[in-house]
Amino acid sequence: MQKLTLELPEPLFQQLTRIAELTAQPLESLALQSITGNLPPSVENLPLEMQAELSRMQLLSFNQLLEIAHSQVSEIHSDRHQYLLEKNQQSELTETEYQELQDLGRIVDRMMLTKAHAWAILRWRGYPIPTLDELPVGA
Repeated sequence: MQKLTLELPEPLFQQLTRIAELTAQPLESLALQSITGNLPPSVENLPLEMQAELSRMQLLSFNQLLEIAHSQVSEIHSDRHQYLLEKNQQSELTETEYQELQDLGRIVDRMMLTKAHAWAILRWRGYPIPTLDELPVGA
């Protein structure tokens, strides 16, 4: 455990004190809980090969993050991926097609993880997260 001393503005300190009293919690526990709940999204539990790229996303502007969050797999890749998935269900893939399906799956997984991380950063910065109904089809 490390110790950190903070200087808080008086109104914030008074607010924390009131909440600590109302909830019968030690002031330090409430402050720790508040800090823990408001940290930016972490990349520690994400694939090691993507951690550096995802960490750099913290430096991106709102618009850059929104562009990533709304990005989509191209229609050509999406159609090919769907075709290969259906063919795989019928056990009709060649070895080359199977490898292509694996590669497309990795591309899609990587894109979804990047998009999710962009949304997590946007949410942390206070941007409202759209509901599923508000997202474009195929997002």
